Amino acid sequence: MKSTKEEKAIFNEIKSKYNLKEGLLARLFKRSVSKALKNDKTIAQALKDGDKALGDLKKNIDTLEKKGYKIPAALKKYI
Repeated sequence: MKSTKEEKAIFNEIKSKYNLKEGLLARLFKRSVSKALKNDKTIAQALKDGDKALGDLKKNIDTLEKKGYKIPAALKKYI
């Protein structure tokens, strides 16, 4: 399993928060965290549900724009 940018960011945040040094301990910690995330079904389901909700939101905004409603630019940047 390749680590994604998001996992790397989370690891770097944890590493800096707990002041972990580069080396064996950091690699072991990274491996255990990635295994836990990989095998966690609730996280996978939450990500799947979030992707579906975001897709539905995009569809709804597109239909509202076609109907003539004006969508604020501040809202569009999150989509």
